[in-house]
Amino acid sequence: MFINFKLFFKTCLFTVFLSACNSNEKNSVVPNLGIRKGLLNRSLLYQNQIREYILYIPQSYSEDTPLPLMLNFHGFGGTAQRHLRNADMRKLSESEGFILIYPQGTLLGNYPHWNPSSIEEGNKSSADDLGFIDKLLTTLPEKINIDTSRIYACGYSNGGFFSYGLACNLTTQIAAIGSVAGTMIIDTYENCQATVPKPMINIHGVNDPIVPYEGAPGLVSINNVLNFWSELNFAENLEINFFEGVENYVYRDSLENPMVSHFKIINGGHTWDYNSFLSSNMSTNELIWEFVSKFDINGYID
Repeated sequence: MFINFKLFFKTCLFTVFLSACNSNEKNSVVPNLGIRKGLLNRSLLYQNQIREYILYIPQSYSEDTPLPLMLNFHGFGGTAQRHLRNADMRKLSESEGFILIYPQGTLLGNYPHWNPSSIEEGNKSSADDLGFIDKLLTTLPEKINIDTSRIYACGYSNGGFFSYGLACNLTTQIAAIGSVAGTMIIDTYENCQATVPKPMINIHGVNDPIVPYEGAPGLVSINNVLNFWSELNFAENLEINFFEGVENYVYRDSLENPMVSHFKIINGGHTWDYNSFLSSNMSTNELIWEFVSKFDINGYID
């Protein structure tokens, strides 16, 4: 029975007002729809419900060339539109050449959320969000030329929970993931279906009051998350880099490929924007893209 996810949302309801948990081959069929570029509001029908998302197509997009896709998920109580403002990857989309999507979660009570688990007895959420994203990833390439070997997911807080859920359940579609101020829920941790390496970057503040670094009822500690993904990725070689206020843990496999990366923000709280804590010149957005873009669904890109 899925109890822990319920406990998290009870906790978030009390804190949301203070801080919102705010195929393996490239397509052979090229869409020819004269797709508009820039920021677009889109939706699809899934289980008799209209599911909305914000789509951004860079100016460099051509129907002749498949582009990678990045999914970016808002936190509990958040919206796609607000998350786009807080975690705006459009500049990166233009410079690096990838398609960007900010999906919108459905309501749990009065608050938008993401359900990282399958629908089952005891799960407080009845939203089949895994199915929604599965359908989105299945139907979108019919309209836009996407490199389906390079689909990435990242998210903030509850959106980070969901990124782990996607990596564990849509294992043939998601190439790599990122989590900011998020962790794995117990259900994902205990029932992950991933059996092949799945690269992951985690950025988390030690002083996070919403998703504690050391874990909480229903929430896995960051150390256990790192152990889980380093084992899954056969990444036993640990490299630690120290910066002012930040520790970066990089787990490499036997070929020295960096399969797991963790940025431990020593005085960081619960936020997407850790830029003021990062001594490097890279933003949270850039750290995530720089990591995940090294991989496709088959592993490290040479």
